[in-house]
Parts: sequence; C-alpha cells; structure tokens
Amino acid sequence: LAISKIGTPLTDWANDTLFGEWIIPGAKKGLESLGASGWVVSLVVDGVINGVGSVLGFTPQMACVFLCLSILEDCGYMARVAFIMDRIFRRFGLSGKSFIPFLISSGCGVPGIMATRTIENEKDRRMTMMTTTAIPCGAKLPVIATISAYILGNKWWVAPLMYFVGIGIVICSCIILKKTKQFAGDPAPFIMELPNYHIPSAKGVLIHVWERVWAFIKKAGTILFLCVVVM
Repeated sequence: LAISKIGTPLTDWANDTLFGEWIIPGAKKGLESLGASGWVVSLVVDGVINGVGSVLGFTPQMACVFLCLSILEDCGYMARVAFIMDRIFRRFGLSGKSFIPFLISSGCGVPGIMATRTIENEKDRRMTMMTTTAIPCGAKLPVIATISAYILGNKWWVAPLMYFVGIGIVICSCIILKKTKQFAGDPAPFIMELPNYHIPSAKGVLIHVWERVWAFIKKAGTILFLCVVVM
C-alpha cells in the first residue's frame, strides 16, 4: 500500500530501484547533457516524474478500497446499511446515502468524496462532500498517535478520545451547516432499491473496480500531478 502505519510512503520513489537507479538519474543526466537549467531539471525530475510516482503510489490503495466496496455493493449489503442509517442521519440533516461516503472516508477521503455521486440531492451531496473528509482516516491516525504520545503525555485514553471527538465535530458541523440558508430544508426522501442477497460475480466486481480506479487516475491523479508540478 501507498501509506504505511506511521504515515510515510512505503514507496520512496527517490530510493526505488526503477525510479532511483534508472529513471531519475537518467532524466537528470539527459537534461544536463542538453544544457538544461537547474529549474528545468527540478521541474521534470521533482515535478513530473515524482508527480507520476505519487499518483501510482496511491493507486493500489484505491484499488483495494474499491474492491471491498464493490463486493459489499454487489451482494446487497450496502443498500441495507444505508436504509438502516437513514433514520439516524436525518437527525443531522443528511440522508442514509451519506453513510457510505462517511464509511469510505474512514479509509481515505478521496474515494469518500467520489462516493457522493450516488446522492441525488445537490444540497445533501455538497454538505456530505464538505464534511466527509473530516472523518479520521488512515492518514490522520499517525498524527493523532503522535500528538497523543509526544505532546499529551502518552496517556492511553487520549488517542481514542481525539478520534471520537473528531467524529463528534463532523456531526456538529452537519448540524451547523443545516442551519445555514444554503443547506436549510429537509433531506431528500430516501428511495433505494433493496436487492436480494446474492454472491457477487467476479466479472461485475472487477469491472466496477477498473472503472473506479480509472476514474481516480483521471480525476484525482490529474489534480495531484498538477499540484506537484506547480510546487
């Protein structure tokens, strides 16, 4: 996976065999032999090549998330979870369909935002997008652990407390946003077909995973790549 349990990339592209010993040195030598200036070399090596590497580093993690999600969706489980959570989420001004993006965001916020496409109501979709990335995810857990260990005295109850406080802040944010003029109003009526439980087909799951991974590469990959190039 792209992110380790301590929050650092498992694939260090500067020290990777392919990138660190072949592509990066070869690109540097080629550009320097052509007389390219230092900022051009930095742009190509640190921006373009490492930008592509950052996208490729996140792709396996996204594929695992989409694989598990596709299996749960295809067997009919996720529709029933959304139906059960609808009554609870309506107290916070959202529908049950917002539960799926919140659940996915506990692993990573990028696919969580992409999962909001299943919400038809524009207000509910926008409010879910604004709050779903605040869910403590795998990238935030190392930060919580660091603060708990080195700043707050390594008390065993601090890290769980911070985790659940983060979830509470998300709930409070939903309630506050629902009071604003932009998001005021009742949530959209919950209408969802409940399919029968069945064993998911391998072909359907793989097709869904491929479509979502390719959409991630085109959308999130493009944004990540451009940000790295600009920096």
